[in-house]
Amino acid sequence: MDVGIDLQPRPMKPSAQPRAVTMSDTERNAVVRGILGSVDPAMAPFPDGIRRVVFERHDRFVRPLIEKHWPECLGERAGQKLRFLTCNLYATAPYTVLFSAPNPPWPVALSRVVGGGLRLGPTVLSGLAGLTARAVARLLPESTERRILVTASFIATIDHVYDHCFDGIAPVERGRRMHGLLDGTWTPDDTTPHAGAFRLVRALHDAMGEGIVDDDDRRQLDRALTTLREYIDAEVKAMTGVPDPSGRAWRMAGVRGTIDGLVFPVWRFCGEKARQWMYDVSLFVQVLDDYLDAAKDVHDIRPTPVLSGAWDEVTLQDIWQRTVDGIVELAKDSGIHDDNWLHLVKETYRMMAIETAEAMGVGPAG
Repeated sequence: MDVGIDLQPRPMKPSAQPRAVTMSDTERNAVVRGILGSVDPAMAPFPDGIRRVVFERHDRFVRPLIEKHWPECLGERAGQKLRFLTCNLYATAPYTVLFSAPNPPWPVALSRVVGGGLRLGPTVLSGLAGLTARAVARLLPESTERRILVTASFIATIDHVYDHCFDGIAPVERGRRMHGLLDGTWTPDDTTPHAGAFRLVRALHDAMGEGIVDDDDRRQLDRALTTLREYIDAEVKAMTGVPDPSGRAWRMAGVRGTIDGLVFPVWRFCGEKARQWMYDVSLFVQVLDDYLDAAKDVHDIRPTPVLSGAWDEVTLQDIWQRTVDGIVELAKDSGIHDDNWLHLVKETYRMMAIETAEAMGVGPAG
């Protein structure tokens, strides 16, 4: 399976430190800004339309689960972070990819025809696409929208649990607890630190599969959950020092698991080529995260490919360009040939990527 750009690891001398570790935050941020380029403000109506949809659906489908299982996080930074990751990053991806899908919902197909036929400019197209996003949300089955939001929140919450809820817990025990949480064989009691976060993970896991009667939908969910279990095992391997033959420090299971989860609710529209492109986007976000966090990750128990020298700013540049080229090719393959629509697709993706980078600590140039 092709899961992103296949770069040869860059071996380091044993005594060498990767350049990203020796750079200041300002220097690393400048590298990222130079790679990503600049935002085109005229593209804002399209992502704004998607955000309005996902924030509304979050309050409808996810917030009640948080209020039941982990209500205290709503007034904490953790709750704010999870809402941002769910709505601004993960849940936007399934909606966005529908606009370059080979079998899109009919409002998207209609807006393509209208936009291309009338030769609308990018600014007007962005407004049309924003309205179309809201129309799509009204026409998608409620079960599909619910799965988009609970799956996105599940991914965000799993990340939070691994980053903040296992202090002092040995890696193998972390894996045992996570498998048990998903299997239903381990349930944290009130004495368990961060019990609410763990209970929310389980509730979101159950909500992802709620109401599935179609065998094909079930297979897609099972595929995502299988990859998730591989991710759990990969984290244990990384933290216990098991060498990864690929040189990527067991990062690729997380890359695949994130995307298999996000594709699951909209797989009928997207097709496998969209999944492959989304793998690349997930890989880009992971490389970006490891690059920006290089200096502080030196003190963590989990190694990263940036620290080993397998990934660096050249990797970041290469995978970024692959994703930019990929979204354009995806749009073309789905039947889009209007230059203005292709510009919209590419620059909207750039805008969302820059927003993600800024949320990770890359501010605008001073």
